[in-house]
Amino acid sequence: ASVSPAATLACPLVSQLDRWVLEGVQPAAQRWFRQPVVEIKQISAYSCRGMNGNPRARISEHAFGNALDIAGFVLADGHVITVKRGWRGTPEEQGFLHDVQTVACEMFTTVLAPGSNVFHYDHIHVDLMRRDSGRRICQPAAIPGDVVAARARGNGGYAAQRPDFGPTGSIGPKKRTVTRAGSSRFDEDRELTSAVPGED
Repeated sequence: ASVSPAATLACPLVSQLDRWVLEGVQPAAQRWFRQPVVEIKQISAYSCRGMNGNPRARISEHAFGNALDIAGFVLADGHVITVKRGWRGTPEEQGFLHDVQTVACEMFTTVLAPGSNVFHYDHIHVDLMRRDSGRRICQPAAIPGDVVAARARGNGGYAAQRPDFGPTGSIGPKKRTVTRAGSSRFDEDRELTSAVPGED
């Protein structure tokens, strides 16, 4: 599978991405769609900037070519699975994306997907940041694709046991509140704010 548009990346990340595609992305695509991924859509690779696009923040792994933001996957038949829509899309899309994230969490030192924070609502960020502690970050916590797909189909599973959690396991449902007029509305404090693609 090719990366599009072409990305400038450090050699160790290129090697790990190749491994992830071979051992994680392609098996997940075959499992959920019975066809391979032919293209990976990226929205940020090498970019000399601070984390989350903040010039006062610590320098981002993107500044070293050590990070990639993946926004979508193109299958052999031309079907496009975007992270933004697919994360809460069909059961197959959800299953595929969660399986892809699960394997990424085993191969990269940082993986941030929708639900991790407001900056990653539309892509999966992967990097090989070195930490003295050896700590790895996988947010939200990885959930197997079959569990997420079963929940999306309404077949129980994890969702039946833990109904308070959203699809990522990190953001709960919106709380219903009653207004003075007696009509109900959702608590807007639970809404994600707007984010800028690739700014992490």
